[in-house]
Amino acid sequence: MNARPKGPAPCPQCAYLLRLLYHEVRGLKEYTLEIQRFILQKEKEETVYRDAAYTMDRVGISKSTLLRCQNQGEIRVAKIVNRKKLYRDQDVERLRKTYWSLDA
Repeated sequence: MNARPKGPAPCPQCAYLLRLLYHEVRGLKEYTLEIQRFILQKEKEETVYRDAAYTMDRVGISKSTLLRCQNQGEIRVAKIVNRKKLYRDQDVERLRKTYWSLDA
């Protein structure tokens, strides 16, 4: 089976330009992936995790309310460590502001 595309072959100049363009795009793609990895690594380093007790105290809600907010998608568990639910600090603050309708 021939994997060659059907139709006329591109002119030599076009083929050369396509190869140059391909290598340029491939280099840009690798560079963007590198930047993405760097950004994700920075986010992981800067993320502060809070346990449920801190979250309930900070927001001023009970355990059942926290679970309800979690089920409604107002806050989500960032990770579980030793069977303890941990929430991102920025999510806790966002929940606090939206729950109590705070402007600042």
